[in-house]
Amino acid sequence: MPEVSPNTGATRSRVARLLALLVVALVPLLLCVALGRYEAERISRREAALASAVIVGQVVSIVEAAQGAARTFVSRVGEPCEQLSAGLTLEAANVPYVRTLNILDEDRVDCSSALVQQPIPARGLLDGHARVPGDEWLRFVNNTPMVHNRPSLLVGITGGAGRAAVAVVDAQYLLDLLHGAAPLTMFREAELSVGGGVVLREAQAAVRDAPLLADVRKRVSGATIELKMYGRPERIRETGAGLLLRYMPWAAALSALLVWLVRRLQRSGQSRRDQLLRAIRADEFHVEYQPLYGVASGRCDGVEALLRWVPPGAGAMRPDEFIQAAEEEHVIVPLTQHLLKLIARDVATWDVEPGFHLGINFAPEHLSGVQLVGDVRALCAVVVPRGIQVVLEVTERTLVRNTGQARSNLEALRREGVEIAIDDFGTGYCALSYLEKFPFDILKIDRGFVLTIDPEDHRAVVLDCIIDLAHSLGAELVAEGVETQAHLDYLCVRGVTYIQGFVYAKPMPSEAFMRWYRANGARAIQHAKDGGRALNA
Repeated sequence: MPEVSPNTGATRSRVARLLALLVVALVPLLLCVALGRYEAERISRREAALASAVIVGQVVSIVEAAQGAARTFVSRVGEPCEQLSAGLTLEAANVPYVRTLNILDEDRVDCSSALVQQPIPARGLLDGHARVPGDEWLRFVNNTPMVHNRPSLLVGITGGAGRAAVAVVDAQYLLDLLHGAAPLTMFREAELSVGGGVVLREAQAAVRDAPLLADVRKRVSGATIELKMYGRPERIRETGAGLLLRYMPWAAALSALLVWLVRRLQRSGQSRRDQLLRAIRADEFHVEYQPLYGVASGRCDGVEALLRWVPPGAGAMRPDEFIQAAEEEHVIVPLTQHLLKLIARDVATWDVEPGFHLGINFAPEHLSGVQLVGDVRALCAVVVPRGIQVVLEVTERTLVRNTGQARSNLEALRREGVEIAIDDFGTGYCALSYLEKFPFDILKIDRGFVLTIDPEDHRAVVLDCIIDLAHSLGAELVAEGVETQAHLDYLCVRGVTYIQGFVYAKPMPSEAFMRWYRANGARAIQHAKDGGRALNA
């Protein structure tokens, strides 16, 4: 059988739809990853902002405390050291963070709370800077005359005649502050500079790949306190991974929902032709089989194959709707070819009595096409060896336009053993003309005529005429849509060959049918035989 081969435009459209679904599926996931990374960085920046606010605020407090101590003596810088030393020592002992208080006289330390009256050059205190800055000033130095190789913060206030009061703050206080407020478990490095001079660092490793999370500057006493804090990339990644673990399931659920919505929109926006071709490719169709009761044999003598379509998430489609759409969109031939494949797959598992009838509907477009004979032959090659009689049912939903080709096809198949049935006889297009144009073996009575049976007076005039016509033509009869015992009794006594309807059995999928067939296939149904003899008398 020829495969359904969509054209290039359909292929491109299908690829575009798949790409759209892929994009819709990935967008929530990628957004979750991006937002997780952004949120992890935002959390790190917020932690750095809080830590830097604490550190800078505490540094300002230390500077102000040291300035207060120095300011106490700025008005007395001209007094002799013996008058100042006791006060310097007492103030240095009482003010937090201050290690020593000193009086500078231009290029030397004139008096100190630590060295009392042992003047030393000022550059020893100013770490190489010979001149005392003016007004209030701050500076980090690496060494002081009292403590070597330990940074200190000088907080000075200049008095008159080139003299100044200077408080020395041990930088260890500041390092402890950095360590406490910006631990290395959270940050890669913190850099603190106050005024000029050295920079204090609380560092774990090189900051080459560490992101700068905070850069705070604050002016105090004419100097700038600057704090830079660098983050740990691995901690940011760990925070992001934790956020992903929390929110990715929601993103995946949103992704699935969006895919489902877009898929539904795609289907609603597809043409009916595209929907049918897609459904064929997706194997969304299946076949159900409605048993035929043989009145003479008293058992199941065959089935009619009925195509069913259940699109995922949309519920079952009515057969008359999608069959009509397939005919109008010229997809009925590929759809019927797909039906034949499904039937061949099902029948390969069947075990039925020889001569079992298998009725299959063929639309007029297929009947008058060049593919018909090859398609039916391919099916017969599978089912005939299993003892099954193929019955080609000619439907009357649309007019057969090329009757010559259709007649040639039917005659060729009939010579090869395929039986021909006129389906829904008496409805549709030119029912009587079909009897003249096409060879046939069976007439199928439409359920509309069966429903005209009056159970009271046992009359159905048009139905009786159809039955008489079929008998006169030597055709077998199949009554469709038989639902009541009264209908069954009426038809059986008038020589109808097969009964098809809910009174006997409903359509079933292949596996369910075989279970039913093994259990009920040989069981006869009761009908009013005595009443039939009376009517035929």
